Order: sequence, then C-alpha cells, then structure tokens
Amino acid sequence: MIRHNQYLLCLLIAAGLFISSCGDDYLNRVPFSNYTSENYWENEVQITTAVNGIYPILRNQFAGDIWKLAEFATDNTTFQFNPADRGGQILEEIDYFLANADNGVFASIWNSSYNGIARANFILINIEDAAFTEEENRAIREAETRFLRAFFYYHLAIHFGDVPIVLEPLTDEEEAIARERDPVEQVYAEAIIPDLEFAIDNLPADWNAANTGRATRGAAQMLLAKVHFSRGDYALALPLLNSIVESGEYGLMQNYRDIFDPAFDNNQEIIFAAQFATAANQGSGFMLGWLPFNSGADITDGLIPGSRAGLNIPTRDIVRAYEDGDRRLNASVGFYVDGGDTTTYIRKYVYPPIPTGGTDVDWPIFRYADALLMQAEAILETEGGIPDNVFQTINVLRSRAGLPAIFPGNPNPDLDVQTNEALIEALRRERRVELAFESHRWYDLLRYGTVEEVMRAHGEEQKAIQDFLNPFPNAYTDINRLWAIPSNEIIGFGYKQNEGW
Repeated sequence: MIRHNQYLLCLLIAAGLFISSCGDDYLNRVPFSNYTSENYWENEVQITTAVNGIYPILRNQFAGDIWKLAEFATDNTTFQFNPADRGGQILEEIDYFLANADNGVFASIWNSSYNGIARANFILINIEDAAFTEEENRAIREAETRFLRAFFYYHLAIHFGDVPIVLEPLTDEEEAIARERDPVEQVYAEAIIPDLEFAIDNLPADWNAANTGRATRGAAQMLLAKVHFSRGDYALALPLLNSIVESGEYGLMQNYRDIFDPAFDNNQEIIFAAQFATAANQGSGFMLGWLPFNSGADITDGLIPGSRAGLNIPTRDIVRAYEDGDRRLNASVGFYVDGGDTTTYIRKYVYPPIPTGGTDVDWPIFRYADALLMQAEAILETEGGIPDNVFQTINVLRSRAGLPAIFPGNPNPDLDVQTNEALIEALRRERRVELAFESHRWYDLLRYGTVEEVMRAHGEEQKAIQDFLNPFPNAYTDINRLWAIPSNEIIGFGYKQNEGW
C-alpha cells in the first residue's frame, strides 16, 4: 500500500498558490545544504516522494470536508441536536442552508484544492528534467499528478463554479492578485479534461500490492465520466464507463457490508479509495464524529465520541428509501437506543473496536457499483426507452441486497416498470440507497435538476420534527446550486461572489 510520505510538507508549504518574494538578495540566496522548491527535483525518488505528498490532501478532503456538502447538506443526513453544546452551530448551518461565506468549510475546500494544485504544478514543471531510471515511470508519475490536479479542479468547479486557472507555479504576488475567476467551462476544457485524458492514456490498469491505493486508469476514467455527467454529456461518458465495465479489473462483492470492511481492504469493487492505515500512523476516525454523542463506547468498543458528535446522521427520509428486506439498510444504518430515545447513525464505516489511532477503514471514492449505475443512466439518457441491460444492472444490485427483481409486467405492481420515466425513477432510487453516505447525493440532485425541489420538501419535514429550527424561519429556503466563494478570497482578491450569497 502506498504510504503518503510527509517529507515534503515543510518544503512545499512555500509552494502554495500565492508566494510573495523578498526584495533583499541576501535573503534570496539558495541554502547550500537544504532542499528548496527550486532545487529539489533531481531524480525519480524525489519526484515519487512529491507525488506521494499530494494524495493526503485528497484523502483529507473526502474524510474531512466533502461529505459536509455532498451528504450533510442533502436529504440523506442531518445532525443530532445537543442543547448543551452549541459551539458547532456554524457547521450545523450547512445542513439547513443558513451558512454564509465566512463558513470554514468553504475556505477549507478552496484552500486545500489550491494547495494540491500548487504541489502538482511544481512537480509538472520539473518532472522533465529529473533523472528517471525507466522512462515509462516518468509518464506514470506525470499521469498521477495530473489526475490529482484534475480532481482538485473538479472539486473547485462543481462547488464554486468559475475559479482561477493556475497551471504552473505562481510565485509573483502582483500576478496572483491580478488573476480573475475563469469561466467554469474553461476550467473543464483547459484544466480538467486534458489532464484526465493524459492520465487515462498513461496510468496502469492496476498496481502491485506495494503500490495499492495509487490512481489507476479506471479511476481516471471514472472521474472523467463524472465530469461529463456534471455537464449533462452522457454520450461522452458512456464509452468511458463501458471501458471500465468491460476491463475485467473490477467486480461486485457478494456481501454488501464486506465492501467497506478493512478485512477486505481494496477489494474487487474498489476502483479508487482514500487510504487509511493504522500501521503507518494514518488511521481513520472520520466515522467517530458521526456517532451519537451520548453513545459512549457502546458502539465503538473503544474511543468515546465528543459532545459535537452526532453529525451526518441518517434522516428519516433516507431510512424510508430502503425497501422492506433490503440488506443494505442494516449494513449502512445503525440505531442507537438510549432510554426511550433512538438515534440513527452511519454504520457503513463502523467496524469495532475503534481504538486510539483510528482504524484501517478506507473512504470509497469510486467503486464498481457506481460505474454500473452510471453506465445504466448514460444508456437511458442516450438511448431512451426501457433497455434490458438497464434492468439487468438494477436487478443484479437488488439481488445482492436480497430484493426481488423489477421488470415490465411484474405481477407485483410496485415492481412493474413499464415506461422510461418509471425506469429512470427506479434507477435513481437504487442509486440513492446503494451509494448512501459515500458523498454522491448532492451531485446527483444537481444533475437531475431537482436539488431545489427535493431540499425544500426535505426542509418542510425537518422543520416539522426539529423544534430547534423554530427560530430559523428561513431554513431550507435559499437552496443555491453553487456554494459561496470564501469571504477571505472576496476580500483579498476582489472576486465577485456567487449569486445568492
């Protein structure tokens, strides 16, 4: 498994997006014995170490912030209100759409993305001059770097829309300040799609065990398919998804819960995952904050959640979305009973004990079931009708979940799907429960064009059952498709704020 070496942390802090220069020549002299961002890039080992240093940024985004916008801000999850600790209200405001541009989540995603982009840019401008023992490895390291850079730009584009494009190290302060936000379509055309096309052409289909966790061709194909989906271009996404499905590299696990179990780490269903390993002092603990704050060690058999736990708990609506007998419900959702009160929690990533130092549970960024469902959706969107292979995809996942098949003419009227519209609805329902709590829901609602409608309806239910929302009559009313440009960026660089903020 790849270990994300932190050696470059101090070196690359200076390689952020915007670096001011000193006017004194004495201060600008290169140290004789220390590496700098200018003299580090000499050989393959150093380039590889630098590439390794980018992966933790993406890992921390998924485990730290992405879920707050992709799940917590949707009808999939909410939070357990703790009247004794109101210090976390600024995060809770994301759930009911009363956050403002000062919210730290927006700044964190913005800054971490540009940090990753800056690291990638330094590698890409220096990789050609570094000495490699095998030329093939040069292209692979460049492909990894460009895949990661594209991922950061994707996070920026899908969350914020227009953003500055920076494709080489930017070290002049005046030049940095003069940069404007570039149109989002330009971001896709110049910063995302070319990087992913290069990655697809140069990444390996698989790695040996020592390099498990690195980006693969399938991961790059999945991300590019996601990009095309976000733009409504299903015809361009379909060949990429067909290639993944036909590659023979991936398959479905028989038992749904085994997908996430660290005992089956990086199993056949995982296309790309954020890697956690306690043996490398990089254990995962993201699930701890999602447990009921009053659960003590009952669920973890180890660490005790703090008073600001109870975040990202499943809503009543997502629990209702599971059909009777769906094995994925108990695999994904837990029910904690304390006296007469029951609190739901995300069980999908909980494999006790959870000791100090965390667990080996990875974050599944892309998995094969997602590729199958995207392939089925692309077929529906491009071909229309009610194709047999779309039913086959849905039914193979339903079979694993212990559910009966859907098909036209099914004697059970709830499973009788006769029209394209009904099949689209069945596919969307299947996608929601199959991929629940994996940070897909917000992007799916955006793509469906239903995010405002769904979230306002969800808000009406939440306000009816959550008394603490009474002082907030505007909760769930301003549903913006884009999040706020962080206020510090507005103040520091004069960017125009997104509409509605």
